[in-house]
Amino acid sequence: MKISINGRHLVVTDPINDYAVKRVEKLDKFFDRISEIVVTLSAVKLKKGPSHTAEMRAHINGTVLKAVSTEGDLYVAIDKATSILEGQIRKYKEKLRDNNDVVSQRVFKFDLATNTVSTEATKQIVKVSMESKPMTLDEAILQMETLGKDFYIFNNEETQQMNVVYKKRDGNYAHVEPAIE
Repeated sequence: MKISINGRHLVVTDPINDYAVKRVEKLDKFFDRISEIVVTLSAVKLKKGPSHTAEMRAHINGTVLKAVSTEGDLYVAIDKATSILEGQIRKYKEKLRDNNDVVSQRVFKFDLATNTVSTEATKQIVKVSMESKPMTLDEAILQMETLGKDFYIFNNEETQQMNVVYKKRDGNYAHVEPAIE
């Protein structure tokens, strides 16, 4: 990861440079595909006192994430901009991970009469992982109603197995559990 520290209306001293580099290097642990981070530090004197701005741009796979923070203290501005950029990097990584969970499948059919291959519409399978806490059937129904869902997957407190409860069209509830062999 390449790190560039620039100053606008501000002389970037060695301690400021070292502090900014130290803070920015920590972003590499959140996402290892960051190619470059450009940090621009600036200062302006206002009537109420000095105003320092830290602007950070992270270049990731052709995408640019930007964070800006303006504070009275330059070090606080660097910390806040780094924190903002960290959150954006986490969101970006999560978005990439979520997009990779969708798996497309194509169905091919071979027709012997015409000796041709045809494809049907692409089907998508979305992988969803969820944490299920041990609970009773009544608690699962309450959770399902609270969330406004048509079904709810839970870990049965009594059998310690994965179960499903769902609402039927007639308004009653159905409970699905694995068969005991």
